[in-house]
Formats: sequence, structure tokens, C-alpha cells
Amino acid sequence: MSQNMRELLSNMPSWSREQYKELAAAGRFLSILPLPDSTRLFGAEQVVPQLIMGSSYFPFIGLLLGLILWIVGLIFRLFVPAIALAAILVVALVILTGGLHLDGMMDSFDGLLGGTSPEHKLEIMRDSRVGSFGVLAGVCVLLLKFALLASLAVTLFQTSSLQATALMTVVFLIVLPAVRWGVVLAVRLFPSARTTGLGASFRQTVTLQRLGIAGGTSFLIALIVGLAVGSWLAGLAALLVWVGATIAALLAGGWIARNLGGLTGDSYGAIIEISEVAALLLVVLLRSWL
Repeated sequence: MSQNMRELLSNMPSWSREQYKELAAAGRFLSILPLPDSTRLFGAEQVVPQLIMGSSYFPFIGLLLGLILWIVGLIFRLFVPAIALAAILVVALVILTGGLHLDGMMDSFDGLLGGTSPEHKLEIMRDSRVGSFGVLAGVCVLLLKFALLASLAVTLFQTSSLQATALMTVVFLIVLPAVRWGVVLAVRLFPSARTTGLGASFRQTVTLQRLGIAGGTSFLIALIVGLAVGSWLAGLAALLVWVGATIAALLAGGWIARNLGGLTGDSYGAIIEISEVAALLLVVLLRSWL
């Protein structure tokens, strides 16, 4: 980066720099998107270290991931059959998220299904090794995503270009942002299962102050882009999918919290994976409306 560019960025208002830090943290937490960290952009700052997880920008990162997959889907639709397209999209989503959500879900299900008490479940989840329940959960989620996307991909090849675009818009520009907004709400609503660790640290950052203007702006950008395009192309079905994806995230969070006594860092990945499957199932059920 040139010195002039660094000086220009350093002169940005402090509020803008703080918001970029939140955005970059969300990008690193949810994906492998190459967002440069604030040190590279603004240089080292002599301030008291502050925990930043970027929760207010989760839906915006979901929108960016959705845009990438939306473009990938529209391009590969021209060259590969429906089944291959579904497999490409599933693999692309795993790659873009670094497999972190899937890993958290597998650890969660090892504890949720293998433990006999909340304490025992949490102890199992601490083990870095993946057990049989985790493997089964991972296989089931990937299989369901592939089957649901394959069903939708078949529909893509049987419809007009406008209808295909509408379907892809609902799948990616609505499902992914809504699910990630839903997980933020779940973190806010349900307690942490531990007093230390990623889950407890993350919950400390999900405050009304951080979810205020920045969170509202991020949410509105994702909502407006997803719903504006989705409603124009898909009508009421787009809104139903957004609401359904959010509800699915909250239901998944509530179920996990009841079993563990709260949520952990692994739980967040499980909530995202479960609610994505539920949202895709809803899209399949509503595809005749699209």
C-alpha cells in the first residue's frame, strides 16, 4: 500500500475506522474473505486492546458470501448439469467459510448426543477429536444441503432465465444474510454455557451499543439488497424465507441452549449449519411461488 493511501486512510474519522475494524473482524470470523486488517490499513494504534468480533456486520458478511455464490451459480449453470452445480455450490460454501461452522456443528453434536448432562456434554465438546455423532451430523448436513440445492438446481434448468435468477437470489442473497443475523440474535437472547472461552467472549461483544447504528446499518443493507432484489423477482416468498431463516436460527439456538445450559463458540457454527438447512428446505417448499 502506498504512503499516500495510508495517510488518506489514517485521516478517516475514528468512527469509520472503528466500523472497518468490526467489518474486518466479522469477515475473519465467518469466512476466508481477504479483508485486510486495520493494522495494515491504518498502521499500529497505541490504544488499549479491545475485543472485537464484528457481530454487527454478520448479516453484511452473509450478503457478501451470498453474492459470491450467486455469481458462481449463475456462471456454472451455463456449463455443468444440475447435480454438478449443487456439488460445486456446497463445496464453495464450505471453502468460503473455511469449514469453521461445520467443525463447530460436529463438535456440538458430539456433546449434544453423546453426553448425559450439560456438564458432560460440554466436556465432550472440549475434545478436539471428532466422534461418531459429529461425523454423522456433518455427513447429514452436507447431504441435505447437496440434495436441497440439487432439487433447486434442477428447477433452475427447467425455468426461464428470470425465474432462475429469482431462485438463486432467494437462495443466496436472503438465506445467508438472514441466518447470520439470526445467530447474532440467538447469542443476544441465550446465555453463554461457559464463563470463559470463545462463546463467552463473543457474547460480551453483542451489546445494544454495538448493535445500534452500525448493526442496524449492516442489517438494513443486507435486508434491503436481499429483499429488494428478492421481492422484485420472487415476491412474498422472499420475505417468508428471510423470516423463516431467522426463526430457524433462533429455534436451533434455543434447543442447544436448553441442552447445554447456554451457547458456546461451537454452538454458533451449529446454529448456522442447522438454520441454513432449514432455510434451504423452506426455499424448496416455496419454489413454486418463485
